[in-house]
Amino acid sequence: MPRRSVDVIGSGMMIVVKHVKKDLDGGHLGLRQTRKTKNVMKDPKLLKITGCMASELSGKKPGTLGKVQAAFKTARAKCKF
Repeated sequence: MPRRSVDVIGSGMMIVVKHVKKDLDGGHLGLRQTRKTKNVMKDPKLLKITGCMASELSGKKPGTLGKVQAAFKTARAKCKF
């Protein structure tokens, strides 16, 4: 039976189950993710890259998931340090 909510595991991890409700336009969506409950970036290099990507992607609304992923990939290529 598929789970319909967020499950919290005893090890401080949570499982997020996603449901596809729109056209992905060629994009790929992982339906199940495991993450730490407290996820904070501290690495200066990673913070610099994400800041660069945020400025590259600001003001853009690509639309479908496929277009979003393509824009993300392009921005990531520009922001390699």
